[in-house]
Amino acid sequence: MSADPDTALLRAKVRTMEMLGLKDEIEDILITLGGQYHLIRLLKGRGNNGLFLYLALEKSRANLAMARHQLRKIEAGLEI
Repeated sequence: MSADPDTALLRAKVRTMEMLGLKDEIEDILITLGGQYHLIRLLKGRGNNGLFLYLALEKSRANLAMARHQLRKIEAGLEI
């Protein structure tokens, strides 16, 4: 069984950062398509390794700053 594409994307990004020697943490990843934005927010905190929020937005109606703000708010309210 193979990993889902989102998980594979996150693992590739982490490996790339390690190879480049970047010591910073990923907050979120933005994928832009013709008509959509896909925003992936990695969850922080102990025991949350591998968990993330995934949001797909219609480009013509989206406000990326507000979406990022709301995802941070949702993350802060989660108890996992």
